[in-house]
Amino acid sequence: MSSHPGSTLEDAVELAIYLKNKGYSPEQVQDFYPTPGTASTCIFYTGLNLLTGKHVYVPKSYEEKRAQRALLQSGKPENREIIKKALKKIGREDLLAFLLGRR
Repeated sequence: MSSHPGSTLEDAVELAIYLKNKGYSPEQVQDFYPTPGTASTCIFYTGLNLLTGKHVYVPKSYEEKRAQRALLQSGKPENREIIKKALKKIGREDLLAFLLGRR
């Protein structure tokens, strides 16, 4: 799942690295969408941890949600430019060859 409350772009990169190291390239990735009655939905709308009341980062912009999904599917050619932009945004251009290269 991508773009779950609490998931940052850096978290998506970390998961992308893990998937690449395991040789796994998912065909499908589920983006988080609020579903009534769930704790995750409450966090999505309030931006608060239900147990502590502290702020939780919630990815909501189309650009970031698209970037998180693309990172998890780094093997798809149509995601190359999205991944390049996301890695540049967080200062991790050092991962370009690894995530976009063929293994």
